[in-house]
Amino acid sequence: MPRIITPSEVANQLNVAESDLAAWRNSGLGPVWLNIEPNTIRYVDTAVHRWVIWQLDHPTPTLHVTRSDEDTTPLQNEQLPDVDSGS
Repeated sequence: MPRIITPSEVANQLNVAESDLAAWRNSGLGPVWLNIEPNTIRYVDTAVHRWVIWQLDHPTPTLHVTRSDEDTTPLQNEQLPDVDSGS
């Protein structure tokens, strides 16, 4: 049976800071969340699991940094840390 879990539990599972998880929410990234009340965020554990699996199957850059004198040549591509990479 799916469980409703807190942002703290999700952050621990993903080995990221809660502030990173909040930044992902504000950017429309990360696992799907529930806004139960104002200032009460929760996740469904199975949705978090599905999001992690999707990330492993679809690795895509999340940040493109370019020099101001170039139009589209990326200097760096960063990805969200993989669950098993130890990042």
